Amino acid sequence: MVSDDAHFRVYHPGEMLIRQGRSDQSLFIILTGTVNITEGAGGTILAVLKAGDIFGEMAFLTDTRRTANVVARESVIALKLDRVLFEQLSPEIREKFKDKIIEKMVARLDAANKEMARLNAAMNTGSPELFKSMGTSVGPSVNDSPAPVFISGRELIRKIISNTSSLPAMPEVMLKVQQMIKHPGTSPAQLSKIIEIDPAMVTGILKVANSAYYGFRGKVATIQHASALFGTRRLAELITAMSAGGVLGKAMDGYGLNAGDMWRHSIAVACTAGEIAAAIGSDVPESAYMAGLLHDVGKIILDPYVRERKVLFDHYFATQPQKTVQDAERDILGFDHAVIAAILCENWSLPRSISFGIRHHHQPSSAGDHQLSHIVHLADYFTIQAGVGGGGMASCQELDENSRSLVALAPDTLDAATAKARQYVESLTGSLLSS
Repeated sequence: MVSDDAHFRVYHPGEMLIRQGRSDQSLFIILTGTVNITEGAGGTILAVLKAGDIFGEMAFLTDTRRTANVVARESVIALKLDRVLFEQLSPEIREKFKDKIIEKMVARLDAANKEMARLNAAMNTGSPELFKSMGTSVGPSVNDSPAPVFISGRELIRKIISNTSSLPAMPEVMLKVQQMIKHPGTSPAQLSKIIEIDPAMVTGILKVANSAYYGFRGKVATIQHASALFGTRRLAELITAMSAGGVLGKAMDGYGLNAGDMWRHSIAVACTAGEIAAAIGSDVPESAYMAGLLHDVGKIILDPYVRERKVLFDHYFATQPQKTVQDAERDILGFDHAVIAAILCENWSLPRSISFGIRHHHQPSSAGDHQLSHIVHLADYFTIQAGVGGGGMASCQELDENSRSLVALAPDTLDAATAKARQYVESLTGSLLSS
C-alpha cells in the first residue's frame, strides 16, 4: 500500500488537507508534522493530530461528507489513501486495514466516554485540579484528554459584541478632541480650553513641554503658551495620549502586562507611526498617530477570555516558543485582538480608515496597499525590536516584507523614529508619574 510514491503528500503550513462538507473519500496517515482539526467559518480547533494519527476514516468507510476541516499547522508529510486504490487491494489486506481503523475508533470512543465521566465529576465536585488537568493541551489529539470546551470564533465575537457593557467607552476628553480636530479651523487655544479645568492634565502638558524631548526646558509656564508652541496636531496628540491612559493603562493578567505597560507601548507606536507618516509625506499623520495609539486596544476586551484559558496559552507557548500572541489568539480564540480592536473603534465612531488599519496591522498584506495598515505594522514591529514598551506574553512580532516596499523609507529613518518615540514615552510617562 505504501510502495506507490504518488500517494505520499507534502503539505505546507496553512494548507488544507480536508475541507468541511466535501464528499471525497481519502484517508490520511500523518508521517511527520501536525494538523489542526477545525470546524466552521470561525475555525474553532477541535483537535491537533500528530505523526502516527489517522484521519478521514469516517468518510472513507461510510461515504459521508466531511464533518470538519483539516489544516496543516506546520510542514506535514502524510500518506493519502484513496478509496479507489484501497478497493484494488486484496480482500485480506482490506479487512485487516478496516480492523485497524475500527480498533482506533473504539479506542477513541472509550477515551471519550472516560472523559465524559471526568467532566461530570468536575462539574459535580467543582474540583480546580481536575479542571486544570483537562487544560494541558491546545486542541488536543483524539488520543489525549480534551481541554475544557470554550466558545471561540464567531460565537465568541457575538458574545463580546452583545455584551456592550464589556466594551469600554471612549474617554470623554478624547472624544471631544476627536470631534474638534475634524474641523480644519480648530485652533490650539480652542483645544486647550478642554483641559483648562483639569489640573492634572494641565500639569502634565506643561511638564512635557518643558521636557528634553521638546527642548523648551523651564520656558513654558502657561497652558496657553504650551498650546501655541505645540500647534493643533501636537496638542491634540498629547491630550489624546494622556486621556487614553485610563483605558490603556490597566494591568492585564491574561497577557502578563503590568499597569502602564500597554499604554507606554501604545504611545511609542503612536509616535513612531506619526513620524513614519510625516517622513513619507503621507497626508494622514493624525490618523497614523491615533491608529498607533489604539492598535492593541482589543487586548483590554480579550484579557478575561485569555485569562480563563491561561493553561491553554501557557502550553501553546511552551510547545511553540516561536509563535506570537496573535498566533495563539487565532488558534485558541479563533481570531486575534486586532479584530476586536477594529470593532471597538467602529463602536467609537472613529474614521473607518483607522479601524481598517488597526484590523490589518499584524497582516498588512491582507489589506493590499492600504498605507495606514503598513505604517502601523512597521511602527509596531520596530518599536518592539527597539525595546520601547511592549513586554508581557510572547512580546514578538513578524515583519511583513511588503510593508518595507510599500512604505519607502530612508535606512536611518526608522532608527530615528524609534529613538524619538523613546524620548516621547519618557517625556509623557515621566511627567505623569511625577504629577
